[in-house]
Amino acid sequence: MRRSSLFSTILAGLLIGCSSSSGPNPTLAGTWHVAVQGSLTSGTLTPDTFSFTITQVKTDSFTATMPSLLWSTGSVTFDSGATAGNHSSDTSSFVIGEYPHSRVNRCEFVTIIGTKNKGLDTLTNATMEFFNSDTIPGGYCTPIAQGILTVHK
Repeated sequence: MRRSSLFSTILAGLLIGCSSSSGPNPTLAGTWHVAVQGSLTSGTLTPDTFSFTITQVKTDSFTATMPSLLWSTGSVTFDSGATAGNHSSDTSSFVIGEYPHSRVNRCEFVTIIGTKNKGLDTLTNATMEFFNSDTIPGGYCTPIAQGILTVHK
């Protein structure tokens, strides 16, 4: 199934390039470890602990790898390859997202978002949001489930 431009458009709206600092450290690049804290507002995530890797390609772009994640609500597997970058409305925030390889719904993806700490080794106030709906109120995809995470290198 070909990738929908809607997911790309939504992530593009969330992502912007980061500005260059005078030194190479600290960096977002590296392996990040994620653990779901408590219960999701709907369903479960398998695995509920996992790692993703961020590679900085250029000053303003990143690549990401993330494992397949199975969300029990609707048995959705997010396994398409991840996208990552700074959040557009606040450059102190960072977002990574992934969508299913074979999509069923128009708004079907997962995001992890958190606030970068000074050492760029922890995302504070990290949350995961699940989108799995054909309904787009007001023209926007809205999350239908959320969870609190710990995210660190």
